[in-house]
Formats: sequence, C-alpha cells, structure tokens
Amino acid sequence: MQKKSTNLLPQIRALGLAAGVLLSAQSTFGQAIMASSQEVSSSPQKGTRSLKTILTELGTTYQVNIMYEESQISGKYLAYPLPKQPKVERALDLVLRDLGLKYKKVDDGVYAILPVRKEAKKVPVLPTPSSQSSVEPRPESTLRALDVAVNGVVNDDKGVGIPGVSVLLKGGTQGTTTNADGAFSLTLPDANGTLVFSSIGFETLEVPLIGRSSLTVQLRPDVKALSEVVVVGYGTQKKVNVTGSVATVDEKFLANRPLTNSEQALQGILGVYVNQPTAQPGADGANIRIRGLGTLGSNDPLVLVDGIAYSLRDINPNDIESISVLKDAASAAIYGNRAANGVILIKTKSGQKGKLKVDYNNYVGFQRVTYLPDAVFNSVEYMEGKNRALANEGKQPEYSQATIDEFRNNPNNPEVYPNTNWFDVLFSRAPMQEHNLRFSGGSDRTTFSISAGYLNQQGILMGSDARKYSIGSSITSEVSKRLKMGLNLSGTYWDRNESVIGNDYLMNQIYRVLPTQPTLMSDGRYADTWVRTPGHNLFRNPIALATEGSNNNATMRMLANLFAEYRLPFDLTYKVNVAINYFNGIQSRFVPLVTKFEPKSGVTTPIDFNGMPRSAYRAQNGEMNLTMFHTLNYQKQLGAHQLGGLLGYSAESFYNSNFNAYREGYFGNELTELNAGSLNPQVNGGSGRNRLLSYFGRLNYNYLEKYLLEFNFRNDGSSRFAAGNRWGFFPSVSAGWRLSEEEFLKNVAAVSNLKLRASWGRLGNQEISAFSFVNAVSIGRGLDYTFNNQIAAGAAVNSFSDPNISWETTTITNLGLDAGLFSNKLNLELEWYEKLTSGILQGVTIPDQIGKLDGPVQNVGDVRNRGIELTITHRSKLGKEFEYNAGFNVAYNRNEVTNLGGQVLYGSNTITQEGSPIRSYYLLEAEGIFQNEEEIKAHAFQNNATKPGDIKYRDVDGNGIIDNNDRVITGRSFPEYTYSFTLGANYKGFDFSTLFNGIANVDTYVTHNYAQPYNNGAGVTREWLTDSWTPENPNARLPRLTTATGYPQNFQNSTFWLQDISYLRLKNIQLGYTLPTALTQRVGISRARVYVNGQNVLTFSDYTLTDPERGKLYGTLFEYPSAKTYTAGLSITF
Repeated sequence: MQKKSTNLLPQIRALGLAAGVLLSAQSTFGQAIMASSQEVSSSPQKGTRSLKTILTELGTTYQVNIMYEESQISGKYLAYPLPKQPKVERALDLVLRDLGLKYKKVDDGVYAILPVRKEAKKVPVLPTPSSQSSVEPRPESTLRALDVAVNGVVNDDKGVGIPGVSVLLKGGTQGTTTNADGAFSLTLPDANGTLVFSSIGFETLEVPLIGRSSLTVQLRPDVKALSEVVVVGYGTQKKVNVTGSVATVDEKFLANRPLTNSEQALQGILGVYVNQPTAQPGADGANIRIRGLGTLGSNDPLVLVDGIAYSLRDINPNDIESISVLKDAASAAIYGNRAANGVILIKTKSGQKGKLKVDYNNYVGFQRVTYLPDAVFNSVEYMEGKNRALANEGKQPEYSQATIDEFRNNPNNPEVYPNTNWFDVLFSRAPMQEHNLRFSGGSDRTTFSISAGYLNQQGILMGSDARKYSIGSSITSEVSKRLKMGLNLSGTYWDRNESVIGNDYLMNQIYRVLPTQPTLMSDGRYADTWVRTPGHNLFRNPIALATEGSNNNATMRMLANLFAEYRLPFDLTYKVNVAINYFNGIQSRFVPLVTKFEPKSGVTTPIDFNGMPRSAYRAQNGEMNLTMFHTLNYQKQLGAHQLGGLLGYSAESFYNSNFNAYREGYFGNELTELNAGSLNPQVNGGSGRNRLLSYFGRLNYNYLEKYLLEFNFRNDGSSRFAAGNRWGFFPSVSAGWRLSEEEFLKNVAAVSNLKLRASWGRLGNQEISAFSFVNAVSIGRGLDYTFNNQIAAGAAVNSFSDPNISWETTTITNLGLDAGLFSNKLNLELEWYEKLTSGILQGVTIPDQIGKLDGPVQNVGDVRNRGIELTITHRSKLGKEFEYNAGFNVAYNRNEVTNLGGQVLYGSNTITQEGSPIRSYYLLEAEGIFQNEEEIKAHAFQNNATKPGDIKYRDVDGNGIIDNNDRVITGRSFPEYTYSFTLGANYKGFDFSTLFNGIANVDTYVTHNYAQPYNNGAGVTREWLTDSWTPENPNARLPRLTTATGYPQNFQNSTFWLQDISYLRLKNIQLGYTLPTALTQRVGISRARVYVNGQNVLTFSDYTLTDPERGKLYGTLFEYPSAKTYTAGLSITF
C-alpha cells in the first residue's frame, strides 16, 4: 500500500499504532510456534506428509530451490498442514529443528539441507617458531576427494523428474544430461565445485556441491514466460493475464536484419499481412492489413510510438524494443476512434540502471533485382516475331527483310545496329550500408539512452538512391519518491533521389524500349534510333530519363514526447503526456533540355521528358500534430483479488499545409532555382486542420490470476463530422479463464499454461476528407466565365454532401485458446474471430441529370470478415549445448460484402457487390483455345475475326453471343491465407535463424507492356515466341501470337489472364557467431558478434513474370522492382 500524504497525519498515527499491535502479536505468535516441537514419525500417519513433499511445496510457495540428499530426508514424516510463515527461513527452521537437520543459504533463492553436526573441541597448540595457529576440524564446506562420483535427480516444481537437463561443472569441461527419469551421474575432480543445471522452459540454476556427492535439485519454471509483460493501450499487462488478441515481437526478432523501413519488421506476425511491393530506396514502404479488409476506403492500421500517433516509416528499426499488434476490439477499443483496422504499438528502447553501456552494430552488403520479365533483347528475334504477329492479324510487316538483314549482318556496331539488353543497362547490383550507435545506462534514479543511425542505400535502378539519418533519445528520472518525469525524442531525415519524371513513369518507359534502340554514342552523347516502330514514334532514352536533371525529396520528421507521472495516495497514479509530431517535406525538381543523336542521319533532337519543358518545380508539405492525454491509473491487490482501473482524457490536433511553385523559361541547365526562370509562373497552396477529443477508460479484475475480466471504453468526438454526429462510443468486454491454475490441472506436469479467452467490442473509423458533410464551393481554373466581354473568376458547388454522415463502426467477436505444454517447450495459440463493419463511408453516384455533380459520401455499406488463426512454437535442447526452436503460424480470412445499399461498384476488371469479397475480379470465363474452324462455328459468336488459336469464352447467359453479360465474379485480390514459419538453433556460440512467409489463394491481373505482346509498339517476352499456339503446336499455353493493341480479341478481361500469385518466400536467413567472452573482455568488449544475412533469398511461386510480392491490384508491371539483399555485419557491446 502506498504511504499516505502528510495531510492525513491522524490516520497515519492510527495506522501506525494498529501496525505496532499487529507486529507485536505476530512476533509473539511466531515465537510460540518456533518453541513448539513438530511431531515426527518414521512411517506415514494420518495427517502427515513426507519431508520430501513438504520441502517441494515450500520451494514452490516461496519460489526458491531447496536441495538435499535423499538419504537425509527419507523415512521422515511430519504433521501437516504447517502454520504459514512470512519467510522461507522461518518455515525451514520450523520443519527441520527436530529432525537433526539444518539449512544453509548457498545463493540467492537457493538453500541446502545439511545434517547438524557437533562442533569438535579445539585443541590448543603451543606456539613454535613454525606454528602460530590452532588446529581445527575441516569444515564441511571444504571436504575434498579425488575423482568424486556425483549423482542425483532433477525435478520440476511438482516433484516430477525432468529429462534432458544439461548438468555442467562451472568453469570446467565435465558435464552430462539427465535421463528419462531426471537422474544424472558424473565424475568430478572434487566435491567443492558448482554444478550448472539448465533446460528449456526452466530457470538456469547454479548449485554449490559443498562436499556432497548426492543431491536432489528442483528447477523452477521459467517465470519469464509467465511474468512477461506486453504493451497494451496506455499501459502494460502480464501476458498470461491478457484477455484480448495481441501479437508481439521483441528486439531479438528484429536484430541485425537489413530493415530499411520499420514496416518490414511486421512480416511474420500472426494475422498481419505485410506486402512490400518495391525496393525503391526511401520509398519501400509496405502495405499492412490486419485481419483482412474491413472497409472500402483506407485499411491502414493506427500506429503509435510510445503512445503517440507516428509514422512507422520514420522510426529507426534499431530503436524498437517491442511491437504489439492489437487485433481485436478488447485490446483496441481504448483507441476506439481510429482502431477499426487494428493498432500497432511501438515501444522504443530506454536506458537501464547500471554502468554506461555502448552498443554498436553495422552491416554492409548489396541488393539486386529479384525478378524481371524474360524479355527478348535480340533485335532480329524481336522484329521477326513482330512481323509474325502482324501476319496473324492479316497485316503487312513493319520491318523489311533488308532492315532485319542489316541488323543480322552487323552485330558489332551497337550505335547503329544494337541488341540492347536494357535490363542489364539500367538495373545493377546496388551497395548499401547501415551503422547504429547507442549509449545507455543510469543511476538508481535516472536512466538514459541516446542513439544515432545512418543508412546509405543505392538503388538497383539507375538514378535512384537514399540516405537516412536518425537520432533517438530517452531520459527518465525519479525526481522524488512519488514523481517521475521523462522525455523521449525521435527524429529521422531522409534524402532521396529518383528520376526527374518519377520512377513509375521511368519503369513504364523501360518496359517500352526495344533492343533496336541504342544507349550512348562512343563520345558519350545520348544515341537515337533510326528504326521507327508504330506506337513508338518517340524514343525517350531511359539513361537520360534516369540521370539527367534532378528530382530530390527531402523529408524530416520529429517526435518530442514529454511525460510526468505522480503516485497519489490510495494506490492512484496520475500521468500526463504532451507530444509534438512535426513533419516537413520538400520536393525539388528540375527538368533539363537534353538532346539525342541519330547516327545514321546525323540528326539531333530533344529528348522528351513526358511532355515537360525545361522547368523548375518546388513543393513543400508540412504537418504539425499535437497530442495531450491525461490518465489516472489504479492498481490494488486485495488478498487473492487484483483490481485495476484507468481513466483518461485525450485531445489531439492535426494540422497540414502544402505549397508549390513552378516556372519555365530557363536559359540553360545550370541555374535551377525558381527565380532563374522567366515564363509561366504558377503558385498553389492550402492547409487544413481537424481535431479529436476523447474520454476513455479500462477496468480489469483477476482472481488468483485464474479468472480474468476486463472492460474498456472510449468516447470520441471528431471534427470530421457535423455537430450532431461527432461523438461515437466504443466499448469492449473480455474474459479469460486460466484452466492451468485449477486444482484438476495444477499438478498435471504436461500443462504449464492453459487459458481460454473471449471478447466482444466495437471500434470506429473516421477516415474521410475534412468537411465532407458540407457542400464545399470550388474556385479556380475551369470555373472562369465571360461577363461583359471580360473573364471573371467563377465558383461552383461540384458535389453534394450528406450532413448526417457519422462513424464507421466495426464490431469484433473473438475466441481464443492459449496453451503452454511441457514446461512451455511447446506453445499453441488458436483464435476465431468475426469482424462486422457497418455504416461504411463511401461516395455514392447520382444521375447526371441532377447537374453532373459528384455524389455525397454516405454511410452505406456493411462488410464481414471471419477468420481462424493458429500459432505453434517449440523450443528445446539436444545434448548439453545444442538449442533449437521452430514456429509456424497460419491465418485464414474470409471477406464478404453484406450490404451496399443496392449499389454495385465497378473497377476496370473488378467488382464490389453484395455476397462477394471486396474488389473481386469480374471477367469473361475462358474455356481454352479454339483448335479449328469447326469449334468456332459450334460455339457462341465471339467476333467476326475469330480464328483457330484464339481464346474461347464461355457463354454464361446462353444467348449465343459473348459479351459483357457473360462476365463472372471470380478470384481474390486479397489473400485468403497468410502463413509463416521460423527455424533457429544455437550451438557453442553459433546461431542460426530463418523466417519464411507466404500467402495463398490470391490473384493478380496485369496488362500492358510485357504482360501482353507488342503492346502499342512495346516489347515481348520470350514465351510468346516459343509457347504460343500454332497448328504445329496446338497444346501451347498461350493463344496465337498477335499484337495486344492490334488484335484485342484475345486480350479482353478474362480468366485466361488472371494469375495465381501465391508464394512461399525465404524472407530472412541469418548465421552468426558470438566470440568467446574470455577473448573479447581482454580488449574491453563485453560481447561481440559477427553475422551474415540474406533477405528474399528464395521464392517459390507459379507466377514468374515479375516478383509475386507485388501490388495485387496494380494493373501493370511498372512498379519499382523488389530486391534480394545480402549483408555481413558486426554487433559489439562495450
């Protein structure tokens, strides 16, 4: 109980008097007990228990280890139960005093049972020149013998022998393991050493022999697993008492992986789908989805760093101590307003009490592209294939035989007759390196941590790179016994470069260039092609697009989080947090004027930069988000009952601004500032602000950590809604039952932990544009009109609004089972959930007759997600030093739209309608390939130009005509299954770990360049030249070779081109070695580890056109590619 404050002196005096009386009574009662004798017998009697059983129960009750020799305690029985004692020493005195035994404390929490021996009389010895001492009998702690045989048994806290326990002589080489009954035997040089007992799932124990040759040892369960604390909303909880669905990883899971972005750290967490479609330096963020798609808008989760909303991209992975993912309403309801898509809690590293500690780790390595299309980069093959495709369309060839022969006969003149492999030119092995340094430590009252990080990453695509600079600081001080204050600072600066036209458009151009187009002249000028291809009339040399001009993005984000915590009377703790999240981003772009040279005609022409003239552009985006929250926390232990409560208030303000300027009329490429231009100046800008006000709370109760109950709520008000609809109430309730604490399971050795839990709750989502509830008036270009022969500025309402819109609401029901078996060597988690989202905010369409206005945003949709999640982990030990671990998890999610208010939402090849998953594919159903004219005549009419070798579509409606009415709903744009598994091992300083992850039952649909042959003058992949249908190759995988744009019959949206993109990927593999401490300490290093690491090393998938970890709804191949990463590093602690 907390001490009362000074204004409660009368109560304190009364309590002090009562405490004195109680202490006096307790002392008298204890002395009476100690003076009494225990009734001892040599055989079991009614109301007695064996001394061995009593000692085992004392060890469990007081959480200590009690060692003894079987011969000393066998055949001794005592009256039971014993009077309870406040300390184990008093309990041992009571038990042993009449048995001729005593105890000795040999270490913290370790007691040895020894016989009581009479002291030998001391024999005085007269002083002599050679002797000035007395002779005493040798103490029992110094008994010595040569080649002593030591044997014993190792039991758990229930008295059951533990097999496979490692028994090692401390500081020596002798060792063994226990057998199936927990027994061991080994030979030692003497009986005065210390044995070290260790086993997975138990605390390591060091036992001094003190002359004994036989002993019984009791190992306690590794209470770290039971006392492990996880971060939850506005606090922490013991993991065994958590009743919601929370997935966690710690810094060990993240250590030394080449994570350029903290979003990548979530890969492998159960129920979390992380898709990283690109490896662009500084822009390699992942899409994160927790338990499926719950809404038609943004499905991004809420990310909080030390309790404050923050960008996951901008937190250094090396500064992360732990990550908690709140997946159900019970765990997330306390963040109700933005928690519908899940919550990610990041706890950063802080200082620890003790001497200064310095940690340095680094890695260097390189990246290379995982997948690129198997493009044809031989000019003759390309041209002959193009002519064949046109012939199949009944058209004339584009390339004359003379042109083809010129290329065939001049292979050594790359300026005029190139065979350019553009992938080799533009993609290369890219070096990268990262360094992190941390200083931490503290006194009894103040702890600190200061960190700095540097990342330098060259891009696998020419012209792309990024550098990241990060700092972190944490200081916490106990100002007084009641007051604690702290400050956390975090900052990241990114400096990123990419193509002046943007990497997306550059990738488009890379996938359009042809092998007939040259790279550079021998004098360094950009080369132009003399071969013209319809649809490809402009050759935009990709080298110039990638390297000329500038396009720099510099962003800085800072988080300052100040807190104070004060312990009040009556077990109350008050805490206040004030935080600032600041962001500033500046884009600087200059488009130059650059020319290319055509060697055959000698003509020089400008290179087209996507239609942009020589110009300068600057854009600035800023954010300033302020957060303040107050909490009042209550924790009280009342005997077997534990009660906790939390009340809080939060106010948040979000401000954003943007400004951009543009100018043309530059006289050269050297002066790139805005004021150096002279033509067409343009300026734009704007800002916005919104606010959240919240009241929240939590009440939890547990009885003996056996029965658990928790209630959470949050009441939110948002400025994004009209005054009458701003407030939303989001409650949750959850319960847990730890069956392993029940008497019928408590003594079952195989069951270490078993818990059932259930939860229900409601969450909210407010992600719509500000002022969507009012009819906003637009002004600016396009609205000007003529009045009195003068141009006048116009304004107009472009869209309707609905003032009654309010929160989306997500209701989640969750059932879970947690099990730890065989001393937690085997752990299992099983969950079922149902997630119902109602009132989805979605723009609705209105007839054009109303005025061709955009429809209002309304609460119109309902979506249901159901799923099952399973995790199995195992860790154990083979022999004395080989430890291993393995884990597997799989999550199943089924998504269905249950209500859209009668609407059907169409995409280019997708549909969202009631009864189907969000954004299902909507396609013609392909039945194969026509083999002859008879099949065409017997089939429903498709097209007058249909020929053998064309795709055959099913006539779904049976009307004899193939049209859009024959489309079917099929496929999934979101994976139905996500899974991962891990393997790891440690042996004599070596460590090994792997992470595999994968997805299943998910599809993608890609079109345009390289996905389709000769698309608008673009290239072709080799399979079209080798595996397309011909009369001689009727079993080909692909239809007959045509151009995609010249013969669209075979390239209609159909299931023929819908591709399963399921994959299994070796996401990370790491091998390390920790140098022996005896070696490193000689040079002042407490720990040193070297390692090698691989990321995205192996991928297994039927989809091979590009990397399967792509944007599933990204309709082209124009994403910046993914990368394999290979690194080697060093981690040192001083």
